[in-house]
Amino acid sequence: MTLQPIRAALASAFTACLLSATAIHAQPMPPGGAGVPRSLRGLDLSEAQQDRVFAILHAQAPRQRELEKSERKAHDALHAFRERAEFDQNAAKSQAQAYATAIAEQELLHLRTDAQLMALLTPEQRAQLRERFDGPPDDRGQARRSAKQSGNGRDARLPRAGAEAPRE
Repeated sequence: MTLQPIRAALASAFTACLLSATAIHAQPMPPGGAGVPRSLRGLDLSEAQQDRVFAILHAQAPRQRELEKSERKAHDALHAFRERAEFDQNAAKSQAQAYATAIAEQELLHLRTDAQLMALLTPEQRAQLRERFDGPPDDRGQARRSAKQSGNGRDARLPRAGAEAPRE
């Protein structure tokens, strides 16, 4: 058996990978810049606005991570009650409250971030954003204001950050 056909196939595959990697890196940045939440893309943000969006999202990332961990721990502890033979009402209630508090804290953080992001937009950009979310259903037949964000399943709010950037 000769290795020549195998070497030729491997060389072709390697060349194809190199060419496709070059094409991928040549793709333009999404409108609005890298790290801009999906909801703000297409608003023609200035470079200063993009920098401010980044700063807002970057500043809240540690707190968001902390709250996500708290929610996960509370959820897991609450879920553990399903596996117990005996039910402890007070302990379950305490865990349910801890879980609710973690979720509420995250929502407050999201609302604060939303307000900060809306404050840096011009009146025209805010109007454009409102029109986008209050407008008719998009091409997929789903109302934009109820579109789910990838990953966490929460509603896309004005101008809540998407999965591509951390949120405050």
